[in-house]
Amino acid sequence: MAAAYTILGKQVPAHVLSILTLSSVVAVAAWPREKKAAPAPVAPAATKKEDDFDLEKWFNDLTKEESK
Repeated sequence: MAAAYTILGKQVPAHVLSILTLSSVVAVAAWPREKKAAPAPVAPAATKKEDDFDLEKWFNDLTKEESK
């Protein structure tokens, strides 16, 4: 007879332990996972005020002045 282990006072054969281990690994791997929701897209600002600071325009003006 094959080896047996004493677990909680009962003799458990080694093949039963291996079957339980493999089936628990498969069960954990097959467990459905929660899918993360995709973040909501951010809408671009539709309105632009005249007095808003435009960094891109300022940078372009600065580089034009530097190149003169």
